[in-house]
Amino acid sequence: MPTLTQALAACAIILTTACSEAIVPSAISSNDANVPIAGPRDATTVVSVFSDYRCGHCRAFHAVLDGFRRDNPNVRIVYRDWPVLGSASKEAARWAIASAMQGRHAAFHDALMAAPKEMSVNDLSQAAAHAGLNMDRLRRDLVSREDAIDATLRETDALAHSYGLQGTPGIVIGKLVIPGAIDRAMLDRAVATVRN
Repeated sequence: MPTLTQALAACAIILTTACSEAIVPSAISSNDANVPIAGPRDATTVVSVFSDYRCGHCRAFHAVLDGFRRDNPNVRIVYRDWPVLGSASKEAARWAIASAMQGRHAAFHDALMAAPKEMSVNDLSQAAAHAGLNMDRLRRDLVSREDAIDATLRETDALAHSYGLQGTPGIVIGKLVIPGAIDRAMLDRAVATVRN
């Protein structure tokens, strides 16, 4: 029996197929140098994921996305940190964006998804150490690049709302917007739908 999220995702795929000319804003604009990505910049297929490090459904989808990313190295993944669950989420998102400035976002992202959901400063520090981040540089970047980091978070929030997302995770593939976590089969089907 499919879950409500799976049923909604299936409806989103059907609606997107039926309304393929719908106007959907770009999930990655030309000025988001601070938005972490994985995969080739020139990829024709882009999967954007709006997530919060404290969100249980985001953590579950992380494992799905990780396997998908390994099996599809030609797909670009755009990590949109969207802290909707409070100040601890926002601080985790700020650290994640700063980790990308050291080229260590993937490792830090993985560590945060495995960290306690409370996301204390100690949890963030342990995740940063596990990811091999230079802590002195991280602290400097969090201060010196604060405006740019916060602008990226505001841009992500505006973008999520422009897609009609109301919570995390949110997945955008081409013109397809999927609210909520989906399983691997649905992700594969969504990507195939967008490619066709």
